[in-house]
Amino acid sequence: MTSRLSSLQASHRTQRYFHSFTATCAENYKRASEKLFADAEQEEAEEAQSPKPSISNIPQLQSQDENWTGEESIQHAVLRMLVDKYKPMRSGLIRTADMKLKEAPPKVHTDACVVERPAQAWQELANKPLLPSIEGHKPWLTTYKAPSHASASIKLGNFTPTSPRAPGVHAVADERTRRTERELARRKEQAGRLTRARESTLDYRLGLKNGEGQHTARQNPVSMRGWQALIEDKIQKARAAGHFDKIKGRGQPMVRLSDEHNPFIAREEFLMNRIVQRNGAAPPWVEVQIELETAVNSFRDVLRQSWTRRAIRTLTMLQPAAMLPSLSLGSVTSLRDREWEERERSYHDTAVAELNSLVRKYNALAPYSVRRLCYSREAELAKTYIDCGEDIL
Repeated sequence: MTSRLSSLQASHRTQRYFHSFTATCAENYKRASEKLFADAEQEEAEEAQSPKPSISNIPQLQSQDENWTGEESIQHAVLRMLVDKYKPMRSGLIRTADMKLKEAPPKVHTDACVVERPAQAWQELANKPLLPSIEGHKPWLTTYKAPSHASASIKLGNFTPTSPRAPGVHAVADERTRRTERELARRKEQAGRLTRARESTLDYRLGLKNGEGQHTARQNPVSMRGWQALIEDKIQKARAAGHFDKIKGRGQPMVRLSDEHNPFIAREEFLMNRIVQRNGAAPPWVEVQIELETAVNSFRDVLRQSWTRRAIRTLTMLQPAAMLPSLSLGSVTSLRDREWEERERSYHDTAVAELNSLVRKYNALAPYSVRRLCYSREAELAKTYIDCGEDIL
């Protein structure tokens, strides 16, 4: 019975809460709707009071604010570039740090409690003992006793004596170390011998000998200043001996190259190219090109000499001696000998094959713009017939 009464009371309380919540929500909704209606009435009143734009006022309103067409005028572009280049100066007064501190001084909190200690005179501090005194104790009999929590930081260790070096890993490592040391000593000795030989050769060329006719032995400098002094000494001795008088180009103006003033070639590249050129070095494709030119010139010289001799012998046998002076250049260049061509064909084919192999090697190394075509036997013979006309006449 009691449980039933409690359940009925709980249901009545829930119904009362639900009805009160529904009434509160309805009241809030009513207030919100009244607010919306009031705002709408106020907007309508404001629109009724403000004059409506007529059709005649539209051009005037459009002229007040022009629409952006996507293009920028010259005046605006120039002004923007000037502002980007020269930033506008800062306006207003320039205040220093002291002025800023005076205007807004930092806040210091004085809430911390300060413990005041009574001042003591130096006599009191001097007479006050550092340690509490003990009656009848003599200071010179003071002994130190380590505290119980302290421990010594030094420990004794027992190391078993090692036996003599036994053959094994350590022996192999020591042998390698000794071998490396011997190799380093040998290389150092060789370097010293080469240095002494170079010094002796230079002294012999400069004529620097001592009174007994033996070369003066000197040690190499160990610093940069020592090397500079040694080099300057050798230059001065060579100049006094007159070795610089035989230098090529002495007393003549220096030769200036066109590449020296070329703005498209860096100074380092120009100096490197000049050193390479003076020492006769060249890129690999240039060396192959020189080899190819030499081989082509040799083949053409042999071909020209052989055909010249053959043509003179043929003309002497076929033409009488009185008709030889009347021969023209065209008749000489049109002369052909099939027997000579067949007999020399094997040599011509072998030489042209060698030239073409050099051409292929050159094309593999050279840039695309300077590559060459292969040679042919017929083209070389035609060129030889034309070039040998003057020699035959």
